[in-house]
Amino acid sequence: MREPNPSFGAATTYEVFAVRYGTLRARRAELFYRYEAYGEPDAEVEMAYYFWILRREGWTILVDTGFDVDAGARRRRTCLCPPLEALQLAGVAPESVSTVVVTHFHYDHIGNLGAFPTAELVVPRRELEFWTGPLADRIQFAVHVERNEIARVERAVEEGRVRLTEGTEEILEGVTAVNVGGHSPGQQVTVVAAAEGDVVLASDAIHFYEEYELQRPFAVIADLEEMYRGYDVVADLAAKPGAVLVPGHDPRVLERFAPAGQATQPYVVRIG
Repeated sequence: MREPNPSFGAATTYEVFAVRYGTLRARRAELFYRYEAYGEPDAEVEMAYYFWILRREGWTILVDTGFDVDAGARRRRTCLCPPLEALQLAGVAPESVSTVVVTHFHYDHIGNLGAFPTAELVVPRRELEFWTGPLADRIQFAVHVERNEIARVERAVEEGRVRLTEGTEEILEGVTAVNVGGHSPGQQVTVVAAAEGDVVLASDAIHFYEEYELQRPFAVIADLEEMYRGYDVVADLAAKPGAVLVPGHDPRVLERFAPAGQATQPYVVRIG
């Protein structure tokens, strides 16, 4: 496991990239909780799948790792580019990754942790405790995870390369983890200092801009009250001067931010 970079300081900022690797076409009624309550006609919507790259002075941090290709195929998700291949095309070798920030344990966020056997994993304590606890095998929870992937996190704990976070905590200079729950018991938001202001990587605390703007909860919920409270937390984070909000699954992220410039990878945008 790499030691923290001693050059990190109060003015630390990062380049932040979103990498899209997958897609899903689904009905709005499938993706939004109790969609019929809105009295609107159903329609098809696109859902995008991302992971995120943070870079500073030769150091590379990942926020989540995308789904395992086979697990995604079983769940009928379309893989545009295998996540590890997308990572390479974005100019990042797996062995260069010093830290993986895990926002939650759902299959599409921890499917490739095995590719980073020496990286430190930053994990929400509440998320680890829930998914290794007595309720995790109940079907409405279990359907969203892969047990072998959670076992991989447990092995990393035994190896001494997992750092657990609680509440709001600066996990690296310029990178802050904020636990909000809601979608998953330990769902985490990651706030990254960038040159022009904070980048609020909502992950699945907010899947779509619409979910946030219209306060329409996603269909997968561990705690509805926490999900609503999480919207308020994210609103406060995104209200800071220069801050930008990045939801976890909205295809419009590719429209709102500039291409990163890699001709071989059209699904990478620079956020900050």
